[in-house]
Amino acid sequence: MSVRGLQEGVTIALQALRQSKVRTGLTILGVGIGVLVVVAMAAVIQGVNRSFDVLVEASGANTFYVVRSYGVEMNTGLEEEDPTWRRRPPIPASFALALEALSTVENSFASADLSWLPVTMSAVGNETEASILAVPSDYMQTDAGDIVAGRFYTKVEEEAGRPVAVIDSAAAEDLFAPLEAVGRTFRIGNQSFLVVGVYKHPPNLFATLGGNRVFVPFSTAQKYLLKDVRWISFDELVWLTVVAKPMVGITRAIDQVTGRLRAMRGLAPGEENNFDVVTQESMNDLWNQLTAALFAVMFALSSVGLMVGGIGVIAVMVVSVTERTREIGIRKALGATKRDILWQFLVEATTLTTVGGAIGLAVGALIAWIVNRFTPVPAVIPLWSIFLAIAAAAFTGIVFGLFPAIRAARLDPVESLRYE
Repeated sequence: MSVRGLQEGVTIALQALRQSKVRTGLTILGVGIGVLVVVAMAAVIQGVNRSFDVLVEASGANTFYVVRSYGVEMNTGLEEEDPTWRRRPPIPASFALALEALSTVENSFASADLSWLPVTMSAVGNETEASILAVPSDYMQTDAGDIVAGRFYTKVEEEAGRPVAVIDSAAAEDLFAPLEAVGRTFRIGNQSFLVVGVYKHPPNLFATLGGNRVFVPFSTAQKYLLKDVRWISFDELVWLTVVAKPMVGITRAIDQVTGRLRAMRGLAPGEENNFDVVTQESMNDLWNQLTAALFAVMFALSSVGLMVGGIGVIAVMVVSVTERTREIGIRKALGATKRDILWQFLVEATTLTTVGGAIGLAVGALIAWIVNRFTPVPAVIPLWSIFLAIAAAAFTGIVFGLFPAIRAARLDPVESLRYE
């Protein structure tokens, strides 16, 4: 098709857009919604993925974890068998010392997540809810946050099981503002804790999930926070953080740690591990499985919008062919071929859907900017989503405009000239 023919098709499509605003507007709306969904959701997913990557990488490339069970285990509620993490034996905190003695390991420590334990902190007449993490004094080695006031508790305080704590800036604000939090005390139940430091979360979407956060020494949590809990043992909450020596290589360290754990568990050759070793790669793999579901939703929603737009294209173009039957006859009488007519109407259909795609792209970009500016999600539009959105819009015009274009191309010139 010539450049002139292409320009003519675009011009006619834009004229139809101005003359039949309602009819063509519905077509553009459907395509625009489909493109908007692709761009906006891709931006959000991209931003969430970046936050996750930063959070995972903050622990260091030579850090991995030993947990009781890792992964998403689907449970319908009909199975009589306990989930994997319940069937496996807990990981005692004492295992950390055994792993630290290995030649490939620089550091190993036990931590416990007590966020399931309903905790209310109170001080000077104020109260706030918080999640507790029982971690050792060297925990900040693998955390991307900062201590903005005071300090983290020391090894001596940890070994003595002293009731000291580091609280995050939100908890400090809730309990003590406008006073300084460091050096003051708060209570959890009947136990008082001394605030030795204030922690600031890294600028990350996931870092702030779970509300206010309190760090206490591992031994302190054992001593004060679970003494009245009878239905679960502290070991059931434990995971191990292992830092491999820099010059060793994480793969070699994992192999050595796995061998030592199997020996301590008394597992025979051929028996399956009753623990999981979690690396950055395995965390990324699991995350990618979860985000794949979001991409499936994005594809389904955008497909609906494009389908609605495509049906509108057929309706608009069929009416256009009918209204311009005599014009088509004149063009054929003057020498236009079937191919010329076909391409003219395909260009018109593609122009309509591309206009809708451009509008959807602009609105999607605006939504991404609003999300990035006013929420914790660092929404960023990936370049591939722009090309995909415009290509999908143009493809919709080609596919759904093909039927009316073929119909126009097959019109008999003599019958078309007689059409009133």
